[in-house]
Amino acid sequence: MTASIRTSATPSRDDFSGRLLRGSVKKSFEPIVDIDWDAPLDPDKFFLPPKVVSLYGTPMWDAMTRAQQIELSRQELVNTLSAGIWFENILNQALLRDLMHADPTSNATHYALTEMGDETRHMVMFGKAIERLGAKPVQPRRYQRIIINALPLTFKGSLLWVAALVGEEIFDSLQRQMMDDPDLQPMVQRLMRIHVTEEARHIQFARDGVRRRVREMPRLNRWWVANLNGVGGVFFQHLFTNPVQYRRVGLPALEARAQARRSPHRHQVQAGGFAPLAAFLEEVGLMGPVARRLWRRTNFLPGGPVTPAAPDESVEDGAEDVYEGPATLRVADEDHAVRARLTGHLSPIDGKYHWRGTVFGTLTDEALKRPEALLTANGRTAAARIAERTAQGGYSVTGMGTPPFG
Repeated sequence: MTASIRTSATPSRDDFSGRLLRGSVKKSFEPIVDIDWDAPLDPDKFFLPPKVVSLYGTPMWDAMTRAQQIELSRQELVNTLSAGIWFENILNQALLRDLMHADPTSNATHYALTEMGDETRHMVMFGKAIERLGAKPVQPRRYQRIIINALPLTFKGSLLWVAALVGEEIFDSLQRQMMDDPDLQPMVQRLMRIHVTEEARHIQFARDGVRRRVREMPRLNRWWVANLNGVGGVFFQHLFTNPVQYRRVGLPALEARAQARRSPHRHQVQAGGFAPLAAFLEEVGLMGPVARRLWRRTNFLPGGPVTPAAPDESVEDGAEDVYEGPATLRVADEDHAVRARLTGHLSPIDGKYHWRGTVFGTLTDEALKRPEALLTANGRTAAARIAERTAQGGYSVTGMGTPPFG
C-alpha cells in the first residue's frame, strides 16, 4: 500500500508534513476519554479474532474449550500491547535524537513532535487496556532491555524511517483486518480504530521519509538498510509466539510455540500482514537478499516474487492512497458538494480493495435516513455507505471495490 497524497505535483517534505499536521488537528483522539474504560467486558467475546490467534487451526487449538481460546486471545493481546509500548518508547527516543539536529521551525519537525504526542498517548492507551483486562504486562528480559535501550542510538536517517515502518505497518495491516470482527470485544475494537486512524498518518510520514532519502543514499548504506530490515521477521516471529502467553493459559509452551510456527494458517496471516510493507520495500529497492531470506524463513514472505499488484482487477494497484479535495455526494437523488478525505487498502484476506474516509459538508436529516450514496471525487464515482456522523462535524463513509479516487 503506497501512501500518497494525490496532487498535481509532488509536495515538498515540509508541505507534506503540513498536510499531516492539519489532519492531526481534524482527527485525533484522547484515549483517556475516547474509550469507555468502565464498560463491562463480554465474557463470550474474544480479545483478538480467533483467526488471528497464533494457535488457530492447530490440533492444540481444536482441543481447547472456547473459554480457553478466549483466554489465549486475551494473553496474546496483552503480549502485543506490551511490545507496542516498548516500540513506541524506542521510536520516540529515536525521533527526539533526530530532532536535536533538525530545524525547529519546519513543518516536518512539528509533525514529528505531533507524532511523538500520538505515540505517548498510545502508550497510555495500551497500558490502561492491559490494566482493564486484568492482566500483567509482559516485561522484557534483561538482555532485551539492553537492546531496547541501545536501539534508539542506531536508528538514524533512512534506518529510522524503515524501522518505524517495520514496527508500525505489520500491526496496522493486521488491525485493519481485525477491528470490525463481530467476535471482538467492543473496547478492543475502539482501541484498534483509534490506533489505525493515527498510525495511518505516521506511516505516510515514514514512507515519505524513506522515498526522499533512498534516492540519495550511498550504495553501502542502501545495502545495509535493505538487508537489516529482515531482522524484523525474527523479532515478530518471537513476539507472536512468545512462550509467556502460552504458559499463562496453562499450555505446554514449547509445543504450543512449535505448533504455531508450523501452522499454514498462521503463515498466511503473517504474510497478509506483511504484504503491504513488502510491496513498498520492493518498490523503493529496499528488499535485499538477506532480508528477503529472513522474512521468508520466518514465514512473513511467501515463496513467490513480491509485487504491489492487486488480485482485484478493478483496482489498478495494491496501493494505499490518500485523497483530499472536493467531491460530490449523491444521497436520496440530491447532490451535495462536500470536501472529502479518503484512504483505502487492499485486503490480503479477501483480495478486495476497501476504502473509507470522511466527507465534510451539510446533509439534511432526510438524506441521512438513507445510508446508501454515490461519491464522486477526482473524476470517479463509486457506491458508498454513510456510516455515522463524526464528532468533528463530518460524515464517515465506507466502500469496497474501485475507489472514487485514483
